Amino acid sequence: LLEDVSLQQQSGDRCRTPDNRPGECIGIKQCSPLIALLTQTTPVSKAVLEFLQKSQCGFEGRNPLVCCPIQNEVTTPSSTPIRQPENDVPVDASNHPNLRLLPLNICGPYDTDNKVVGGEKTKLFEYPWVVLLAYNRGGSNRRSYRCGGTIINEKYVLTAAHCVKNLPSVLSLTGVRVGEHDQKTDPDCIENENGDSICADSPIDYDIETTVPHPSYSPSSLQNDIALVRIRGKINFRTDSVKPICLPIGSDQTRNLLGQKLIVSGWGTTENGTTSNVLLKAPVPVVSREECESVYNRTSSLHPIKISSHQICAGGENDQDSCDGDSGGPLIFKGLVNSRPKLVQYGIVSFGSRSCGIKGFPAVYTRVSYYTDWILSNMRP
Repeated sequence: LLEDVSLQQQSGDRCRTPDNRPGECIGIKQCSPLIALLTQTTPVSKAVLEFLQKSQCGFEGRNPLVCCPIQNEVTTPSSTPIRQPENDVPVDASNHPNLRLLPLNICGPYDTDNKVVGGEKTKLFEYPWVVLLAYNRGGSNRRSYRCGGTIINEKYVLTAAHCVKNLPSVLSLTGVRVGEHDQKTDPDCIENENGDSICADSPIDYDIETTVPHPSYSPSSLQNDIALVRIRGKINFRTDSVKPICLPIGSDQTRNLLGQKLIVSGWGTTENGTTSNVLLKAPVPVVSREECESVYNRTSSLHPIKISSHQICAGGENDQDSCDGDSGGPLIFKGLVNSRPKLVQYGIVSFGSRSCGIKGFPAVYTRVSYYTDWILSNMRP
């Protein structure tokens, strides 16, 4: 496991609460939500005690610091704003002038024989669009991977805004790794039916040119939790281990996914570490916004969570959910691109994945179809 940054933070640092909400590392006596949690039930339940233990983010002298949820935060616009439609349906991106920047002919290759029955390791070359975001800690050159993302063209990676903005002061985003499968081996190889060894190219690390978080991203509610990362150089798609994912365009933007089992994939990477060396995948059923809100608000009644139409809730079934995904990583499903079956990214892992060990606790994803127009408007050649 990667080292746990949360245990070494200082007072005032940004952090993540155990249920993956943005917070500030402060003394527990200054954190009214946690004080209220302690005093609202007598005796204090085991679940509350466990939540408090997981909230600890450091010490000031001998006094413990806790990750206290941020209640209100004003964000500053940093990119071209999205056009908000009046009837709350996604802006159709099928005629967007920047659609030419998406490699629709090679994105999201789809294997019709591929069935996902439970959380499992992916095959080599199966999800070649999944990347790792690299961070340096405290000015050191030691890299750690704390978020995921997806390749959408030769210059851009799609991820969550919380992976690029309002980071703890000890962390800085430094790069993107593409073409990774098993973090413990290089090269990654498999045997074909003849017993011959087939190996992938070594993963490639790219420096970052710029990041574009959504201008209306809210760290307190995690609304509009989406960002673009533009890399230096160009990603080469001539290798089987590196391909782009498709984005929802046209009819895929208004598709009803309720009850469908989408696929989350990743190394289980969160801000505190990673759970697997090999890229994982798991099926997660989409649940209604109402059901999702009721689950979250039963456990977080002090700060009710509102799930908007711009978000997807999925998971909570048989303990399979975005424990197998990465913060900022993809939620995918089959779709149609230029009338051909492709794999399309419908979601980005946003929050809730810290509670993935609890059955019936879905994770919340940014719904990409509402942001295809914004993505294209903020891309350049």
